[in-house]
Amino acid sequence: MSSSVDVADCSVLVVAADDGLAATCRDRLEGWGSFQITTAASIRAAIEHLDAAGGVDCVVTDHDAPDVDGIALLEAVRARSPELPVVLFTDAGSETVASRAISAGVTEYVVRGEHADEWDRLATVIDDAVRYYREHATVADPEAQVTTLLDAARDTIALVRDGRIEYCNQAGTALFGLESTEAAIGVHVGELLSLDDAASADGRDLVDRIAAVQAGEDRLDGVDATLAVDAGLDVGASSVTAAEAALEVTATKVSWLDPPAAALVVRDVTDRRVLADDLALKERAMDDAPVGITIADATRPDEPLVYVNEAFERITGVPVEEAVGRNCRFLQGEGTREEPVAALREAIEAEEPVTVELRNYRRDGTEFWNRVTIAPLFDDEGSVSHYVGFQQDVTERKTTERSLERFRRAVEAAGHAVYMTDPDGTITYVNPAFEEITGYDAEAAIGRTPEILNSGEMPSSYFEALWESILDGEVWSEEVVNRRASGELYYGQQTIAPITDADGEVSAFVAVQIDVTEQKEREERLRHYERAIEGASDLIAAVDTDLEYLFANEAYRTFHGLEGVDLRGVGLETVLPDVLDADEKEDVLRHVRAVLDGETVHYQMTRTDATDTAKTFEIHYYPLEPLGADEIVGVVATMRDVTAQREREQQLVVLDRLLRHNLHNDLNVVLGYAETIAAETSGDLEHGAEQIVVSARRLLDQADKQREIVDLLADPPSHEAVDVVSAVRRVVANASADHPEATLAVEAPDEVVLRTVPALERAIEELVENALVHDDGDAATVRVSVVDAEDAVEVRVADDGPGIPEAERAILDGEEEIDPLLHGSGMGLWLVDRIAGRAGGSVQFEACDSTGSVVTIVLPRSEDEALPREIADR
Repeated sequence: MSSSVDVADCSVLVVAADDGLAATCRDRLEGWGSFQITTAASIRAAIEHLDAAGGVDCVVTDHDAPDVDGIALLEAVRARSPELPVVLFTDAGSETVASRAISAGVTEYVVRGEHADEWDRLATVIDDAVRYYREHATVADPEAQVTTLLDAARDTIALVRDGRIEYCNQAGTALFGLESTEAAIGVHVGELLSLDDAASADGRDLVDRIAAVQAGEDRLDGVDATLAVDAGLDVGASSVTAAEAALEVTATKVSWLDPPAAALVVRDVTDRRVLADDLALKERAMDDAPVGITIADATRPDEPLVYVNEAFERITGVPVEEAVGRNCRFLQGEGTREEPVAALREAIEAEEPVTVELRNYRRDGTEFWNRVTIAPLFDDEGSVSHYVGFQQDVTERKTTERSLERFRRAVEAAGHAVYMTDPDGTITYVNPAFEEITGYDAEAAIGRTPEILNSGEMPSSYFEALWESILDGEVWSEEVVNRRASGELYYGQQTIAPITDADGEVSAFVAVQIDVTEQKEREERLRHYERAIEGASDLIAAVDTDLEYLFANEAYRTFHGLEGVDLRGVGLETVLPDVLDADEKEDVLRHVRAVLDGETVHYQMTRTDATDTAKTFEIHYYPLEPLGADEIVGVVATMRDVTAQREREQQLVVLDRLLRHNLHNDLNVVLGYAETIAAETSGDLEHGAEQIVVSARRLLDQADKQREIVDLLADPPSHEAVDVVSAVRRVVANASADHPEATLAVEAPDEVVLRTVPALERAIEELVENALVHDDGDAATVRVSVVDAEDAVEVRVADDGPGIPEAERAILDGEEEIDPLLHGSGMGLWLVDRIAGRAGGSVQFEACDSTGSVVTIVLPRSEDEALPREIADR
């Protein structure tokens, strides 16, 4: 509506109980034009202001608030000023409210929250109403006034008497497809409108119900209706057919007209219904979405959530009512990394969308991986009003990715060759082990076929069977002889498996190949060893930690009368009672247990074979340890028949004793005569007799040492704990007593205990005695030291004598043998060397810086500071 009437200095009374609404009206309307705004918080205050001040051009009132009833105020204003514009500004948009307001004579009503430009609409309504009011201030006919005001309404408004239209505003003529308001007069309502089926469920049509309203017997309040015509009109904001138009009809009695009529209000709600349907669809889509959806209010402090869907609750376990009003950071926990959180903050500050994946926590504390996408929503002014968030539980995918990554790393780090091919056999992937084993790097292998490894050693039937198996979806596992890039052959244990897709079709092949060349070589060596052991004349057997046989060679089985018996898995205690007496059995079991504890046992035993023939065996028990493993898994026993050797040794011992006995007797006779001759003669005869005495005594001394050596060699060595320092001190003390003119010193710690042969003390004694006797000075100087090293104990004897003759050292070094020309020279040192050898050690020689020499006995120390126990049993 346009007019040239000036509306400057327009006075507007705003009636609202809500102080916030009143303040907003003042701010918005005063800024729109030249409106002068006055507010009242109640009907009483509004009436008092109208009565006292006057000059109000328009009243804007809320509808339903404490102390404010917009309809009641409207009726009060109409009683005083029938022409004064009154605008109902309400958030209640029902047709009932509109009908009551129209019946009470409202100028216009505007629904809050229905349009984004609601303040411009309200200001325009006020401006138009005031212009019209000032322009037609002299109009007094109430019916004409109402008709004029209703003609300006946006909804269809009609006055109906007895089922026919007496007035229809311009919005109605457009809706019904009529040429003018005059063309609507007299048209029957039933020709234009009809109720929906649900609205006419009681059997009455629209005309009947309007007649009841006119009579004051009924009311129509926002019932659904449709057009009875099909004009293909523009309805609302959308171009739809009459059948598609959505209408709401409200009718109320107009009692101030004579005779009474019915005020009919028809609102086009097509756009609202479409919008509502769209909103409902979107809300349902959001509620039913498989991902969590949240909306946060960007205009409020800490941006709280104002909406969460059911999927969010399902993913996080946080109920909707518990989540709304909180910032979404409550999903974070101790395992949430700072980097994705910082990325979220940066994007929010930049008002940009962002997607991150981070570790979140459910309400029950369980962890899950959340793929979060956040996007800003902007209002009409371009400011961010909300943030929409999408939460997707990707825990399973992250777990799969981690598993795949671990698998990839495992394959990359695997010591076995792994390669993949497409269904045609073209290589698509090789791991580093493939490159190392075959000599083909990835660049050389990928794009080619496994034919590059073909050695020509495998028959064609091998490959035919291979392809037939894997193309049938079976796993192929066989040994193959391949050729490296260098041309070298190698053995591979190869497993090939097909990879199938969702339809069960082969999409690729994966092959794992183990280089078993060394294994094959070891197996060949083991076969040689097995043949050697099985054919050995020595008795060889092994038992595990449960004392069950692992193997026993033919000689072992034959000796025990077990030919043809497979002893593997048979208990040792099951066999021993049949071949040994109780004491012998207990000795064997004791020795086996000692070896299982890490010792090595060496002893001799006489046993009777299946033919009751007694034989003497030299027996060694060793721990059975796998290569590269620090673990004892059994005991290996070797038994060598030394019966003939023992008989020879015994015969030699008897012969040795006989010879030494005769030699001692004869030499003592010679010595006696020579001493007598030397005592009773002089000159050359005396000198010759003295030489005979010296030689005889030397021969007796050598015979005694030879006896020691024979006794030492006749028996197997035995080891026991020996305090080396105490042994040295005893030797030095005895030597000092025998050679008071000599200087002897000991350099040693307080104690050094070593498991070794008891004869060690005799070896030290021989070295000290040798240093004293062979010194060519007036008084010999001998220093004995004990050095306790980490892996050995050293006993050093240093003197200032002429040194050890080269011939004797050559014998000990193995460069010379004892022969008749050397006679008994060096037998003492040879005895020392044999004792050191029995102890598992050695003898070393070195010259001093000036004169003399140093002889060192080196005795090895085991890890537990005890050499293997060796037991002498006869």
